[in-house]
Amino acid sequence: MQIRKATKSDKKPVLDFCQSPYSGIDYIANVWDFWLKDGVFLTMEHEGKPIGVCHASFSKNQVWVEGLRINPKFWQRGYGSSLVLKTEQIAKRKNYKISRMIISNGNKKSIKLAKSLGYKIEDKWYLYNIRPKRKQSLVIPAINSKQIENLIDSDTYSKSWKWFEFDKPAMSELIKKKKILVFTQNKKTLAVGIWNDSEIDDDVLQVGYLNGTKAGMKKILSYMQNKGYEQNSRRIQILAQQKIKLKMKDLDKRMLFCLMKKEL
Repeated sequence: MQIRKATKSDKKPVLDFCQSPYSGIDYIANVWDFWLKDGVFLTMEHEGKPIGVCHASFSKNQVWVEGLRINPKFWQRGYGSSLVLKTEQIAKRKNYKISRMIISNGNKKSIKLAKSLGYKIEDKWYLYNIRPKRKQSLVIPAINSKQIENLIDSDTYSKSWKWFEFDKPAMSELIKKKKILVFTQNKKTLAVGIWNDSEIDDDVLQVGYLNGTKAGMKKILSYMQNKGYEQNSRRIQILAQQKIKLKMKDLDKRMLFCLMKKEL
């Protein structure tokens, strides 16, 4: 067995054995070419053929591990663990201190593998879908951190299926880019949300953090529905912590995910 950098020619044989842990077509088909240029994209080779892949991207003090796929013919042999450990080794050499990954709550084998490597469940997040729709909303972009500080109760937020540290520099950058939305009444912030354009699907908008009153969060989602309508988006994905109770007409509750974390 050999671990090496993935190449363009690996794409077809890998996709031929890929079995998505989620429903539908495996998303790595859409990001393969981007991953070849971003971060570290590793392939495990056996007798000249790729039998597994794993991608890692880096930000601040964190490595994000994703896209771990092993040919089913080679399951239960430790090859998935080897790929993850290799990415961690690379991250340590670059002085990154934290490794994170996201796993479906129903994917017990992958959760067990992650735990065996020292990962712990940091939080659980639900995925919801909602359709774009013309709506009116009084939601506006946040202009300073004081507007949202009382509603930030998570260490992370999601951007295009990666989770990042929600620290003060990140907050300032998101405010600057008008990615943080607030709903206020009588000068009091009742709800906050963070949105982004999906890097996987061109026609999908995402909400990567949400908190506040039920009525306030509905206002945030209505704003996003209208934004999706104006941009001709196919759908809006919402990722919210398990403890955030969302109820809204046309809101499709999909899957629960475990955010896994390891100190390197």
